[in-house]
Amino acid sequence: MKTKIAGISAAALLAASLSAPASAAFISGSISFSDGLDTLGNIVSDLTTFDIGAPTIASGATGDFGGTAGVTATTDIDTLAPGGVIYSVGGFSFTLDSVSNITSNPIACNGGLCTDSKSFTMSGTVTGAGFDPTAFLGNFTANGSCQGAGGACTGNQSGSWSSSIVALERPADTPVPATLALIGLGLAGLGWTRRAKA
Repeated sequence: MKTKIAGISAAALLAASLSAPASAAFISGSISFSDGLDTLGNIVSDLTTFDIGAPTIASGATGDFGGTAGVTATTDIDTLAPGGVIYSVGGFSFTLDSVSNITSNPIACNGGLCTDSKSFTMSGTVTGAGFDPTAFLGNFTANGSCQGAGGACTGNQSGSWSSSIVALERPADTPVPATLALIGLGLAGLGWTRRAKA
């Protein structure tokens, strides 16, 4: 009986190790994006959703992103419910998981020109053919300007944004539930074997 349990435990641990996907390579490098904003509030500091204009421009690519530049497919960024693919360029897709460290600088006016800004940190997953899903960190900064006075816009609102992203060369996901279940079964079997010996 003990031999049978030990055999089951060993088989479960072997299956768990074989069920893990073969590792290709994690993505390395950095890239920047920039463009205008299509929809503004009382410029940008009060926005929670950033209506990113199209086409967005990718630039400054290094590492595995090297040679990636030009027009990028983008989607809007919702700081209250972050998620989904936000940038796609050169075979790479950037999926936003979370937003943190949100900082707003309210409207300040000087001589009829008013400005404001908002920035935050982003984290998520970047994927690309031939690479393992890789964690990324980035920052996003929006700047607004308008004609106005006394801390309020009276017209000519405009907004722009820029974002810089760095791939972290480490996995972005956790083990799949099936792998965790097999590991748990193997550990339980080993525990049972040790208990039976005692």
